[in-house]
Amino acid sequence: MTANLLFVPAAISDGDKGLGALLDFIPGATIWTWIAFLVALPVMWKMVYGPITKALEDRDRKVEDAIAAAEVARQQAEQQMAQAKAELDKARADSKRMVEEAVARAERQAEEAQRAAEERMKAQQAKAQAEIDAQKRAALQEIRNEAVNLTISATKMLLHKDVNDEAHRQLVRDFVAGGARR
Repeated sequence: MTANLLFVPAAISDGDKGLGALLDFIPGATIWTWIAFLVALPVMWKMVYGPITKALEDRDRKVEDAIAAAEVARQQAEQQMAQAKAELDKARADSKRMVEEAVARAERQAEEAQRAAEERMKAQQAKAQAEIDAQKRAALQEIRNEAVNLTISATKMLLHKDVNDEAHRQLVRDFVAGGARR
């Protein structure tokens, strides 16, 4: 075949037709061209077109898989965003509830502290009243004893005699106590 190629430029230069000679119809060359094409077609189909077609199909399948994966990823992202939003809403609700509970607990503690202070105040008032009552009784007892002593002293001075007898003292005490009750 290389020998034929060597003669083509010589034939072209001999006929002075230039490149137009390549387009001339030569029946023998046309038949051999078709035979070579038909013989090479299965080989080209197997070696060239088959791998190209397979590569294009693989590429299409990869693109479709990538689109499906992107859709799945988008759906997962939406689910995660919805889940994160739900968790955020729950956290907000929990924090609000915790604040409300803390406020309620603080109010209860303040009420309990006020109630305890009032109870302490009432207890102190009752204690003070009991002390006042005890001191009042002690003062009244002291006044009664002093009245008895004064009465005995006055009677002693009037009668000019000794009135130390316990029976007389009891009589005066009963009299003073009876007069105090009336």
